[in-house]
Amino acid sequence: MASKASGEKKLKGLVVDSGKTCQAVQKGLLSRYGVETQVVENGKEAVDLFASGAKFDIVMIDISLPVLDGLEATRQIRAMGMRCKIVGIAAYGYEEERRAFFDAGADEFFEKPVPPQQLLRILAEIGNN
Repeated sequence: MASKASGEKKLKGLVVDSGKTCQAVQKGLLSRYGVETQVVENGKEAVDLFASGAKFDIVMIDISLPVLDGLEATRQIRAMGMRCKIVGIAAYGYEEERRAFFDAGADEFFEKPVPPQQLLRILAEIGNN
């Protein structure tokens, strides 16, 4: 993704994953594409951020999280009226997980790691809106 011209808003991303390695990989990938990224370890922290008024353009959220799982966190974020792009991720790409994430309100679903070309496509879509 080309760097943004001055005056254009920088995209903001949220990584929701309890695994330190996955956090680092996802944050690194988003940062490489110019996305200002915050990381939290569970779904409750993500929901609390949105409830406090935080705004994100893209949320990458794991299905298996402590405290509040990715599916329920996605449902609660959508229930607040948030229209950001939500990318559900899981260590495995079973059809049941894909369907569950879409039913919860996710826009995309990928098996870990998210393919960089797919992330670029999503960021381009967000940037064109």
